[in-house]
Formats: sequence, C-alpha cells, structure tokens
Amino acid sequence: MASYIRSAAVSSLGLLAASGATWAQPAADTPEGQVKQEVEVRRALESDAEKNPLAIMVHRRNYLLPWTYNTHPNADSFRYINSDAGIDRNEVEFQLSFKIKLLDNMLYHNGDLYFGYTQRSWWQAYNNDASSPFRETNYEPEIFANFENSLTLFGWTNTLNRVGAVHQSNGRSDPLSRSWNRLYAESIFQRGSWWFSVKPFWRVPESADEDDNPDIENYVGYADVMLGYAKNGQEVTWSLKGNPSKGHYGNQIDYSFPLYDKLRGFLTYYNGYGESLIDYDHYTRRVGLGVSFNAFSAGLPQATDHAPLPVHASSPATPDETTRLRSEFQRSANDNPLAISVYKRNYLLPLTYNFRPNQKYFRNIGDGEEVDNTEAKFQLSFKVKVLDNIFEDNGDLYFGYTQQSWWQAYNDDASSPFRETNYEPEVFASFDNNWTLFGWTNTLNRVGFAHQSNGRSAPLSRSWNRVYFSTTLQRGNWWVSVEPHWRIPEDDGHDDNPDLEHYIGHAETMIGYTNSGYEVTWTAKGNPNTGKYGNQVDYSFPLYGKLRGFVQAYEGYGESLIDYDHYSRRIGLGVSFNAYQAGMPGYIEH
Repeated sequence: MASYIRSAAVSSLGLLAASGATWAQPAADTPEGQVKQEVEVRRALESDAEKNPLAIMVHRRNYLLPWTYNTHPNADSFRYINSDAGIDRNEVEFQLSFKIKLLDNMLYHNGDLYFGYTQRSWWQAYNNDASSPFRETNYEPEIFANFENSLTLFGWTNTLNRVGAVHQSNGRSDPLSRSWNRLYAESIFQRGSWWFSVKPFWRVPESADEDDNPDIENYVGYADVMLGYAKNGQEVTWSLKGNPSKGHYGNQIDYSFPLYDKLRGFLTYYNGYGESLIDYDHYTRRVGLGVSFNAFSAGLPQATDHAPLPVHASSPATPDETTRLRSEFQRSANDNPLAISVYKRNYLLPLTYNFRPNQKYFRNIGDGEEVDNTEAKFQLSFKVKVLDNIFEDNGDLYFGYTQQSWWQAYNDDASSPFRETNYEPEVFASFDNNWTLFGWTNTLNRVGFAHQSNGRSAPLSRSWNRVYFSTTLQRGNWWVSVEPHWRIPEDDGHDDNPDLEHYIGHAETMIGYTNSGYEVTWTAKGNPNTGKYGNQVDYSFPLYGKLRGFVQAYEGYGESLIDYDHYSRRIGLGVSFNAYQAGMPGYIEH
C-alpha cells in the first residue's frame, strides 16, 4: 500500500475562499503535477468507499496498541475509578475513527459536508486487582465541510481545507467529568512525500458552573500542528500542541509500516500534557506498540497498489450472484486504504426511551442521581482481514470489533455520563458456501472466539468469553442466521455474571427481510428452561447516500451486560450507516 493523504487541513478564510479554484495542468513529473495525481487518487478511493455498502470511510488513524507503558500515570484520578487498587503503568490503547458524507458540492462543485466520529480509549487490561477497567475514553463527534484546493506557494500545494465544529467528552460523572466544544479551521499543504497541517481552533465558552476544565487551553493551546512524511508504505508523523505563554506542550511521534494487506505495524511515543481529557493537565510520557488499520495520510504517492474495484448497480438475482457481489464489495473494502470494512450494523439513536430502566447500579455511575428513561444509544462495528484463503480458495480470517454504548446524554444532574458500554473484540474465520436445501442456500458460515466486557471495576464489572459457530441461509429476499455458542468457563473468583446464560441462553437467531433498500430484522435469544428471553426488531430505510433512517425496539432480558438479568423495554429512533446484510437481493441501488 504505501503513503497516503487524508486528514488535516487548515488555515484561513482566504484559503477557504480559494478552495473553489480549478487545477492548472502542471507536468506530471513536477511536484505540482505529482500532487494533482495524488488528489485524484484520493477522490477515486473516497468515491469507491462511499458507493460500497460494506465500507465506511476512515477519518483519522484506526489502531490497536495491545501494549503501552506510561512512566507518569495519573494515579490521582484513578482512585475515583477504583479506590482499592493502584493504577498499572501498562495498558491497552485503541482508536476508532470514521466519517459519513451528508451532502456534496455545497459551493460551486466544491465543499462536501461530513459527520465524523473519533473515539480513543485507554484500558487497564492487565490490572486484574482493579477488574481491568477502562481508565479513560474520549468521544469526539464532529460536523465539518471539506474544500479541495490547488493554491501553490513556494512549491507547497494547499490541497485541502476544512471548517468544522467538534464536541469532545469523556462520558464520566463528577469529579472525573471532562468536556469542551470548539470551532476550527484546518488546512493541509503537500510537497512530494512531505505534508504538514495547521489547525487553529476557538473554544465555545461555557458557564463557570458547567465547565469541568476551564484552564484546558493553558495546556493544549489554541492550535494543533502536524508534520508528516510518507514513502513506500513507511509513514512518520509528528503532532504538536501547547501553550507557549504557559510553557506547556504535548508531542506525539507515530511510525507505521506495512505488514499484511492493510494491517500495519505501529509505534507511538507521547511526551507532555493533553494526551487525554482526564490527563489534560497531567504530564505523560508513554510508548506503545501495536498495529494500525490505515495510514494517517492515505492518498499520497504509491497509494494505488490496490486499485478501486467497480461497484455494480444491479441487484443480484440468485444466491450465487449474491455471494459473488458480496465478495466483490468485501474485496473492494479490504483493498481501499481510505475505507474500513463494516461488520455488524453501525448506527446512532439520538433518542431512545426505556420504559423499565435499571436503577440498581446507576447511583454508582451517576454520582448518586437517578437514571433517566431517555438516553442515546449507538453501535460501532468493523472488521479487518488478517489472512485470506486459509483453506485453498476459501476461508478468510478476520479481527472484528463491536461496541454498544448507552449514554445518559440528557441527564444533566448526573453530568451526562455513559451508563454502559459493551466492548466486544473477536477473531473469526469466514467461509463462503452455496449448498442448497429446500430452496434455502447456505451462503456464509463463520467460526470464532469473542470476548465481551463492560470495562468497569467491581461491583459493576461484567464479562464473558465464548466460542461460536454462525451459519446464514438465504431464500430470495429472506435470510436466517443461527449462532450457537459455548461459554468458556471461569473460576468463581473471577466470574462477575455466572448465571448469564439463564437469561440469554446458548444461541442467537436472526431473521431478516430486505427489498428496495428497506430492511427489517428480528433478533431473538433466551433460555427456554428459565423462561427468560430478549427480542429486538430493527427497521431501516434509505435517506441520503449511505445514511439510513433507523428504528429499533427491544423487549426482554440481555440488552446489555449490566442489564443481562434486568427486563428492559426500549424504543429508539435515529440513523444507521449501513444495512445489516448488505449484498442481499433488492438492497443494492447504487
């Protein structure tokens, strides 16, 4: 794969006004001609990702660091997370980042409007004494407009400008609550394999009684600067922020290199203030080792190793054509450096109402306040291919990740905390098939291992591990998926939920129908021996591009880990960013 251009940008209203400029026609062997070609590559890759129902465009870098070491951990804040155990210097860190196009060509064939989301988490995975909680998660949704440009100065070309509004918070109650809002302008400049970006921002003022971090700009300043170099797949970036008048700075150096397909080795080093919201005024020195799933600056030279595959407009008529089309979409998503493959449904429900909320544990989360019936809910779900064709010409090995979050966004009395988040990494092998029985075709089978936990300390800690087999059958516009599982036993001293299967059973079944872009699914789980069940009905329909209207209803046990033994009744309304079973007949309309 190679070097890439993606993110960043920055600067002034003058540059933004110039964004409507058209490209001159420089020679291909000049720096300006090279930049022009690179921009065209980025356009083609983003267009391919936008049209592919099995892909979502990346925004910033997506990565997983299974090991990081912090020489200066913030022990003071950790006492509020677990007062009985000390903080561990070793922890896991990961980041998820994607964007969805909302509108295009807003100003004279330029200016695309996006919704972006970035989430960065620090997990005390090796701190068994504290029940391995998530120490900090920063949630960062944003709305921004991209403007392409061609202004060249001293050999540097301003290729992209961006203006946006961003909210960032850590989803905690007092005294750990941190959040802020800001407006920014961003520009990126490129010359050959070098690029730099400048991102000045203005913080939106808050009232004194609602501001959890009034002095944050004393540590992070008023702008972010990034310098990058990318060539032959190798990439180095240096990020800088800080306040010169206060003498506070934060520096991050990242290095990534190709491993297999889009999987990249990743090394990172952070030194200074502002690594996370909880640590904005705490000096950190951290080194980390792991993998990234995309280069930060995708689109720079050599990014065309994997040419975009065509996305067909017609719907498949037979199961064989369905399998072929789904495989083609999947291959295109895997090969595109500006895309990440979807796994399950990705959605945002800004409004849900729970008629039977679980009050039992919320006082531990919400600083003694009552839980609100109304909350937001969202799910993120991606997968990355690790190996392909492990059995002759079939069998692809994937790493998958799904996260569901329930956010008390409207509960100001409790500082709007995240009531529950379920993290579910898994490894699975996927096998295409075409066996037919009684008119139903077995199109897909999977076997895998999954871990699920809520990242809390006791008494809120919940987790389990399972091995599963999943099979999907299709007939026309209908499909059925059955997924039996076997829970891996734990010793009594570490099992937070020993009776979990009394409520969710030993299998999950899903029935779906899709036609002309509309989709309905019913998911059922439960244990007939105990009479406990959970049912979920989802309905989605096209809105604009890949943005889909989404309605969800849940009734029963097992909606989340903290509620596995609690009866819930919830209705929610929002949007999804992909259909659950993209590639089925009648769905593809691009």
